[in-house]
Amino acid sequence: MAKIAVCIEPFFPDLPYPERLERIRKLGFRHYEFWFLDKRFDGQRLVDERKNLEELAECNARLGLTCTDFVFNHPDGGVVASLIDPSDRARLLDSLEGVIEAGRKLGVRSFISGSGNKVPGLRPEKAVENMVESLKACVPVLEKHGAGLLLEPWNTRVDHPNNFLDDPRLAVEVLKAVGSPAVKLLYDIYHMQIMAGDITSFIRQNLVHLGHFHAAGVPGRHEPDSGELAYPFLLRELDRLGYQGCVGLEYWPTVDHAASLKQTKKYLEG
Repeated sequence: MAKIAVCIEPFFPDLPYPERLERIRKLGFRHYEFWFLDKRFDGQRLVDERKNLEELAECNARLGLTCTDFVFNHPDGGVVASLIDPSDRARLLDSLEGVIEAGRKLGVRSFISGSGNKVPGLRPEKAVENMVESLKACVPVLEKHGAGLLLEPWNTRVDHPNNFLDDPRLAVEVLKAVGSPAVKLLYDIYHMQIMAGDITSFIRQNLVHLGHFHAAGVPGRHEPDSGELAYPFLLRELDRLGYQGCVGLEYWPTVDHAASLKQTKKYLEG
């Protein structure tokens, strides 16, 4: 069955990361992810602060936790490089080896990338072509290290109006053009329900291309049981299809954070 991971950034933001990990472990979670190596979310905004990977690795060993992935490339942090802008490609590739090395300290081999924001004057067809070429350029480095890149489309209707890639079916076409299992889709169910819906059919048709999932309630991006999506059904469907990876909880809690995660765990596990 799919494993449930907690994106630790929105939860317990007043606590240092080791204490956040202790909290989620006490609640019964064994997997987690985070956003950026070089940023911390303080509950209101991102602030510059590099994560102490040795400290996190010690927590993993002591608590029996697994870090599943973190964000490599995003307009707000990490390597701020656009996949659709060829002038950013050298920076993207120069940073990839270092990110993989950082991930190795935590046992992480999957790294999240957005497409980048729209470039004024760049035709969509050319932007897609550029994205394919940027991802193809990453493949030899990823394959050499046994690492993977997770391409994440985001919604442009509510949260990320300037983002380029917001269509999951276009994302799959990009992955097919790249042609490597080292590059897969991070299917954020919250984002894609807003943009396209048809969640179950999409998963059934494209599971081979899906490397990770994110979950939150729609609308609002709050607890998964708060909106229009039937997450227990979706988890059962992933189980039926043989998905063995993780579903990451990436939402804004509306109640006490420990109570929210406890409630969500109970809801998802039935």
